[in-house]
Amino acid sequence: MFYSLVLPVAFTVLLYAVLVLSGRILRRYLLSVQTGMNDLPSLGVARTTKLPGTAVVCGGSIAGLLTARACHDHFERVVIVEPEEWLSTAEGTTVNSWTQSQTRSRLIQYQSLHASMAFLYTGLKRLFPNLDQECQVSSINVGAADFSVSFQGRYAKVPYDQYCGTLPKTLYASRQALETLIRRLTFDTTVLPNIQQIVGTVIGVTQDPSSPGYVRQVSIRTKDEGVCVIDAALVIDCTGPTQAGFKHLQRAGFADKMSLERLKVTFDPKMAYSTIRFVVTTSLAKRLPIPGGFDNLGGCLLVLHSDLTKDPNFFSCIKQEANSVFMCCGAWGAGHLPVNLSGIREHVQSMRLLQPLPPWFWDFLDMMSEVEDSITCATVHVPPSFWTHYEKTSNLPANWIALGDSVCRFNPIFGQGCPKALLGVLTMNSLLYEVSPVDQTVSRGPVIPDNFSHRFFKAQAPKIKVVWDSAKVMDYGMATTIPAAGETLAVGSINRWLIRHMQLLSLTDEATGSVLWHSQMMLNSVPVDALHPVLVAKVLWVAVKRYYRVVCSPA
Repeated sequence: MFYSLVLPVAFTVLLYAVLVLSGRILRRYLLSVQTGMNDLPSLGVARTTKLPGTAVVCGGSIAGLLTARACHDHFERVVIVEPEEWLSTAEGTTVNSWTQSQTRSRLIQYQSLHASMAFLYTGLKRLFPNLDQECQVSSINVGAADFSVSFQGRYAKVPYDQYCGTLPKTLYASRQALETLIRRLTFDTTVLPNIQQIVGTVIGVTQDPSSPGYVRQVSIRTKDEGVCVIDAALVIDCTGPTQAGFKHLQRAGFADKMSLERLKVTFDPKMAYSTIRFVVTTSLAKRLPIPGGFDNLGGCLLVLHSDLTKDPNFFSCIKQEANSVFMCCGAWGAGHLPVNLSGIREHVQSMRLLQPLPPWFWDFLDMMSEVEDSITCATVHVPPSFWTHYEKTSNLPANWIALGDSVCRFNPIFGQGCPKALLGVLTMNSLLYEVSPVDQTVSRGPVIPDNFSHRFFKAQAPKIKVVWDSAKVMDYGMATTIPAAGETLAVGSINRWLIRHMQLLSLTDEATGSVLWHSQMMLNSVPVDALHPVLVAKVLWVAVKRYYRVVCSPA
């Protein structure tokens, strides 16, 4: 009798232990493959002996700047090629970014609301140890990564208890302020003396005649219409959605058998958003009815989501650089975009919420009318999302890679664009640490191994897939989205159902709130976390109760 009871219990305990151990091993593996967490420790660490030659970075936006900074730890020389001349002037690196008289010509969200995930801040801090001090100089808030996310009027739980009453930090800056800050830090010659920027446009590359699988030189048309030719050890395409690098490869004979369109998957979310910026005066800041006070506000006042299956609108209100308040209103489909305070009020009032917003929020909106004459408005019509699957081809030059928007672009409203670029930089950085310096007195051969590009794109792809899928699954939830060829909007429907119920559960359950927060911040999180058996059981229970209330309760 005793053994008949003990054996089943022992087997159950053993099975549970095996499952737990297997889950931990799987999660550790996925963290290394799907995220950049394991790559962070080596970021910003300069190698003892630099790789000979020049790393050429094509494009000087955030992806290009971060790439150049990481390459500085590896190469003797780094060159950024950027066509916009004003970015090389004092205005391009000013501490007062909001005073810039010029804007980025090909960056639609330059003056729009921008959200920086804790993962991005962590990476920036490793690249630029003086980040916090420089943020203070630029009047950029650095604080706990609490976005005050509200689902249908109720706030989600945030894992303060897991971090001893605080949260990992992030910075609260518009795209304009963030890019200007990173540019100033990257071109600080006292810290990073080997980074140079050339004003011009890359017009072509040439093959290495002694090593046909490599790019030998990069040709640049300079601002004075001259042509500059640089011998390149590594070429990184950061030209963004123009994907100029691939076209250069085709003309040089590298990619003649490939079609860019065959490698590209694209869909159109059909959404737009407007950002209205208010400059808060000292007098008004003292009187605003914000809990805790405006001066003590770390960053986010409110990020408001409704049930996207029934309401295509969203709203965000964030305190960013120089005591500016950015209010962002957006919608999928053909929604009306506000351009003033009354439009903002109408937009928020139209959202379908579980419970009304607190009275102080409406008082706050009323008081912001005192500075409405200072507002500026920027509107973004989100272009189609795309992902070019370079990992599916094998005949790219060994010393040519692409990252950031040159590979993949998705809806910027999810705040994952800059972290995506950082993932590419982390992948490159880790692979470069495996490259041994070549003694050029003995061998004049290529510095980069012949499998470098292939390994880079293979390693970058699963990291991109996580953020691509997370944005896509939300965009596909809207009836106005035009799906990718061969797909329907039903793709991801199970994930959307799970996310929607997790959002509802996160209003009361701290463990669920923690999973969602870590996923949103791209911090120590993998998609499989949402499939933990305990969490799935909670979600199913919430779904059953919700079904009973909606369907089975008497009218």
